[in-house]
Amino acid sequence: MKPRDVVTPSATILGLIVTALGILVALAGESRQIIVRNFAFLFIVVVILFILAVIFTALSSLLRKARLWSAALVVYVAGWIVLGSVLIIVLVGYAYGLEVLQVQLPEFDFRLILSSLAAIAGISSAILTRLFYEKMSAYRKKVHALSDRVVTSKKDFDEATAKLSSESFDLTNSLVILRSDIERELRKLIRLSKTEMTRHYPYPIRRLVTALKQREIISPDLAYSILFVYNSCSRAVHGEEISKKDALLVRELGIKILVSLRNLAAKYERQ
Repeated sequence: MKPRDVVTPSATILGLIVTALGILVALAGESRQIIVRNFAFLFIVVVILFILAVIFTALSSLLRKARLWSAALVVYVAGWIVLGSVLIIVLVGYAYGLEVLQVQLPEFDFRLILSSLAAIAGISSAILTRLFYEKMSAYRKKVHALSDRVVTSKKDFDEATAKLSSESFDLTNSLVILRSDIERELRKLIRLSKTEMTRHYPYPIRRLVTALKQREIISPDLAYSILFVYNSCSRAVHGEEISKKDALLVRELGIKILVSLRNLAAKYERQ
């Protein structure tokens, strides 16, 4: 956890509390609470800025986008500047009777707030949609690139595809089966290649792949592709929904990997 994960939400909570107080007084019609009434609109504007800061911060942490974090900082600082400067000016005016500093801020207006919230929701939705689309496009490009690096014969690929299709007509379930087949071939290759492991209990996939890569039994590209497909198939194992297009791309790459591992295992069996 970083400082922004604590500071930004704390500031947002502060802004929400103060805004709630201002709204209650403004709606109650208590003329004696003129200071808080005048501040109601200010508090709401500040909270809107804090909400935007939290949204940008969350997105920057989730998507690891530096620009979103910069935007969050700008909005966050702007919120405090607006709140601090106006509060200081107006409070000094009321404290010392300086009418010129007693700024009469607009009264609370539901329509303005609803419009502001609608604008925030629209902007947030647009940003999320675009980021999701970019992330999805990058993922698919990555699968295509990895698939081009794993070369197999068309005959072997077609045979493995037909076998997998006969075992499951469901696309998601085929990823579960593919994950299991890849793991089985990895352990078989470890055994046939006599790759030494320090312990006897089943090792996680990452350790198996690392051991085979270090002995140069599999290439770094194949090792990376194995882990990528294994993790993608694990999403199906854990019940995560995967789009049909993504599932087809992962299955194609996974079948190529499975064929490559079987060919390597056959090579060591002949030795």
